[in-house]
Amino acid sequence: MTRIPAHRGSIYDAKGRLLAYDSLLYEAWLDLEFIRRNASESELELLLKNISDYFAFPKEEVLKKINSDSYFMLLGKSNNLDEMMRKITPVVRKYISIELNTERLSLKEYGLSKIVGSLDGSGRALSGIEKSYDNVLRGKKDGYVRKTLTGTLKVNPEDGNDVYLSIDLDLQKMVYDVLSKGVRKNKADGGIAILMESKTGKILAYANTYDWDVGLMGIFEPGSTIKPIIYGIALETFSITEESTFLCNGIIQPIEGLDIFIRDTEGEKHGIETFRDAIRNSCNVATTQVARAILNNIGKSEFYRKLIEAGFGRKTGVDLYGEIKGLFQAPSDWSLISPYQFAIGQGIGVTIFQLLRALNTYAADGNLLIPSFVKAVGNGTEIREIPPKIESRIFSSKLVKTMIPVLESVVASGTGTRAQVEGLRIGGKTGTAQKATESGYSYSDYYSLFWGFFPVDAPKYSLLVMIDNPRAGEYYGGTVAGPIFSEIVKNIYGLHEETPEPKHEIYSWKTPQLIGYTLHDVIEIKELLGIEKLKIHGTGRVVKQLPEAGAPLKPVLEVWLSTEEK
Repeated sequence: MTRIPAHRGSIYDAKGRLLAYDSLLYEAWLDLEFIRRNASESELELLLKNISDYFAFPKEEVLKKINSDSYFMLLGKSNNLDEMMRKITPVVRKYISIELNTERLSLKEYGLSKIVGSLDGSGRALSGIEKSYDNVLRGKKDGYVRKTLTGTLKVNPEDGNDVYLSIDLDLQKMVYDVLSKGVRKNKADGGIAILMESKTGKILAYANTYDWDVGLMGIFEPGSTIKPIIYGIALETFSITEESTFLCNGIIQPIEGLDIFIRDTEGEKHGIETFRDAIRNSCNVATTQVARAILNNIGKSEFYRKLIEAGFGRKTGVDLYGEIKGLFQAPSDWSLISPYQFAIGQGIGVTIFQLLRALNTYAADGNLLIPSFVKAVGNGTEIREIPPKIESRIFSSKLVKTMIPVLESVVASGTGTRAQVEGLRIGGKTGTAQKATESGYSYSDYYSLFWGFFPVDAPKYSLLVMIDNPRAGEYYGGTVAGPIFSEIVKNIYGLHEETPEPKHEIYSWKTPQLIGYTLHDVIEIKELLGIEKLKIHGTGRVVKQLPEAGAPLKPVLEVWLSTEEK
């Protein structure tokens, strides 16, 4: 009986381009026990020579294996059966069996390895989408071919299902390249950027320049990027009003009698500010007064609950394996200064996913979304969409309408002017977070952040950029992460000029025109026309087909795909 391995499902990007798939593999196995029982001295000599000549194993190593307690020895693997069979001479063929297996091939460039994930040598899923969707992707049941008294019985395997990501390969490459360039330019330790659909939570690009997945399993202090959430809580709980004003003298003592002071950047004094001014100026002194108003109005337990509701201190539910919940202590563990530190983004450890989805509530009409990398699963003929998931509403529509012009002013005339893109209305928030050390906060090591959403009048995208420890001179979020944000946004609109999708008539008696279609489209057409077999070469969109368009329909269709733009 010959085993036919069940294939693991493939992983595709948003445009139907292959990111990971199983390739059939032929393995040559030496039957050591059969040799010990049956091989003559002359056959053994021929066998050792054959293995040495074609499989590059020294005779001594093979003899050692034959004289051991092992039953089998793997000689080699190939994707081509004919190539494998040419290595085996007829005399020794009976001692070598060819087994079918699969190998997993995946695109790892542009940070995709952290998204797609990996398998170990035995095919066990270790990380990424491979791990979190293992129950969908994993092959269900092997098939086999067996000789019977009347002929041959073949049972086909039950393959795993496919997963279609929201990741767009073009966007992923662009965001990764722009981020990597920004990290190099700023002589930084690393960087992360996430681009998300603001209304659905679907991730379009996730770039991470670290060797490990810092975005999913690492934490950082958000600095001033948390302030929109603090002001939202203050307004929603009526701790402050739109008419409230705050006096900034550049420094404030949150707790009377406690020798701890909170300062504004470089001692800047903003004078009397409204909440709009305070957000635009990213004023620490005013934000400390806002935190005091929240504590006086709702108390620290409710303040804690509101921040938990906003998604801090707990997992987002993003569908990548290994997410951590961040670091946010319960009120019983707070010091007197803790709530004031939280308000300016200190003393709280967040993941990039937590921060993005919390801030994105302003682009999603107050809704807290569950971020996701997957838009559909299926088996090639039946595709099931994965709908967006709204966890809860944390801010009212009225509050969102109040805050959006304020966030737009940050980019128009506040700390985020270098994130501007001509002709596009953008709202956002800067953040510059000092790194914590054993002796206090560093004055040389920072996280530089910028988050923004666009276009303001009808939000479509939400983008967060974090640069870790820039050392080229500038370190403020607005001047380091802001320009990187701006370049990504400019490229998005360059990449996404509206181009009409190819539309061709389909008839049951002739081969349709497939040039320009995605693999997903081709599979649908194959099923629609009842074509028996589809041969696929490459990834991307169809650039060549056999039979050619207009030729009589045949049971076998062959297509060549490419990611190159024509």
